[in-house]
Amino acid sequence: MGTSASSKGSGRDQPLVPPWADDEPGKPVPQPEPKRFQAFRRNFGKYLQTGDQQDLQRSLGHYARTATGGSSVGPRRFGSVYTSGGDLYSVLSSLGGDGILADDRGLSKASLTGQPLDVVCQRLSEALAPANGDADRIRESIDQAMIEVLGEEEFDPGRLDDETIQRILGEYLSQAVFQEIVEEVGGSWANGTATSTPEAEGALLETIRAVIEVNLSPRLEGKSNIVQADIRQFMRETINEVWAAWEAYGE
Repeated sequence: MGTSASSKGSGRDQPLVPPWADDEPGKPVPQPEPKRFQAFRRNFGKYLQTGDQQDLQRSLGHYARTATGGSSVGPRRFGSVYTSGGDLYSVLSSLGGDGILADDRGLSKASLTGQPLDVVCQRLSEALAPANGDADRIRESIDQAMIEVLGEEEFDPGRLDDETIQRILGEYLSQAVFQEIVEEVGGSWANGTATSTPEAEGALLETIRAVIEVNLSPRLEGKSNIVQADIRQFMRETINEVWAAWEAYGE
């Protein structure tokens, strides 16, 4: 599911927000706290051993407050995710409609219709992923979101109604946050076993899905033909609220 087997996590000298990922470029980024990952990783390692939901919540609290610099800083880290998410929404809306915008991106309805979904995911990822350090994470998030919502049937653009596209967008954002946290757990994954590791990954993803759905869905429900700038803003506002909720864990 995740990338836990190969994940080492960020080091203490890495910035809270990489310049290429910052959705507020030019705004000063505070200095990270020494050992900013320690409590987050320690509590996640404990969660791998106990399976106690409170240990997971404590870990997410430390992740939001300290590892990522709090709700005023952490959401800035997902600038590329917001931008590619806006693009994904627009392309899928186009494929479910007249197809003109998608065709301009090299993703014509005719060339994608009836293709295996993994082929369509690859085409979407190649067209929408940025040329920066978030490329692999965004490609994986697009792939997983499409498969989770559409299954593994041949691609049918007629299935892309507003509700389905909104579900894909929510899953995409959930997968992006999930990928980030899984990577940052780093060496603490060594506390897991062949059973507890996939169970922990599954529980983490469900926790993320739940909080993102609560905050993103009301922004999308009942709306159609939303512009890309609005989608980016909706996702940013959602992550702001997710971080604020997690900051309260363990206090």
